[in-house]
Amino acid sequence: MKKILAIALLLSVIASVPALAHQPVVLTGADLTPTAGPLLVDGTVSFAVRASFMKTGEKKGFRAALKSGELLSVQYLIVDKKPDNKLKSNQLPKLTITSPSGKKINIKMTERTKFFEPNSGVTYLYLARYSSTAEAGIYEFLVQSRTKSAITIAVGDREVMGQVVRGALPTQVPTPETTPSPTPTPLATPTPSPTTEPAGYTAQKVAVNNSKDKCWSIIDGNVYDLTGWINSHPGGDDSIISLCGIDGTAPFLAKHAGRPNPKQRLSGFILGPLSK
Repeated sequence: MKKILAIALLLSVIASVPALAHQPVVLTGADLTPTAGPLLVDGTVSFAVRASFMKTGEKKGFRAALKSGELLSVQYLIVDKKPDNKLKSNQLPKLTITSPSGKKINIKMTERTKFFEPNSGVTYLYLARYSSTAEAGIYEFLVQSRTKSAITIAVGDREVMGQVVRGALPTQVPTPETTPSPTPTPLATPTPSPTTEPAGYTAQKVAVNNSKDKCWSIIDGNVYDLTGWINSHPGGDDSIISLCGIDGTAPFLAKHAGRPNPKQRLSGFILGPLSK
């Protein structure tokens, strides 16, 4: 009987552990609206969307695609350390979610529950949790600051790798169930001028984005915008700043040697492959 009770207690503890928002996505200074920000192609996958603000009134946004009947799961968190954990709820950024049909959901902060994330070794505070049955289409998330602060918005609960895109929507993203629009007439592709700078993310472009204000780096053949990760990196900002403007493959791999899937955390910062 004691053994059965011990097993039951262990199972109840395991069940109470919150899902890990393991795949980070950092909102940059260019993500001023949801449509300008990144798209989480599958909103049921677990993402941790991080937003940092330097002053009152700043806005940042992103989107998440869901199918009808899926679960929209959202949590609002902050790191449990100064200065953010000393801010009152009315000082922290406001989060508004707009459904595909236009319904607005203002997330209210109702708790301060500690949560230790073992992968990064960071302790967070849950401030709000929201879930509902999803409509089909794109949900928009708009975050507006009320003072200098940094927050994390966890979306989804499936612990698998997900896809994050910027710009045009991929064809597999679900859209609201409406009558299909007429196919537009294709436009002629303009012929590039000889003076046009090389397309794509080149080493030259990476080299000029070499500061704390705009930090790009090359890692294993891809270009990443690490600007928003500088102040959130658990190991300190110097480790990220040292990668700005260069091919950071060797120092990155050396720093994370022996850790499983070291490139997993980079997936939310990718701009694209390095152009030759």
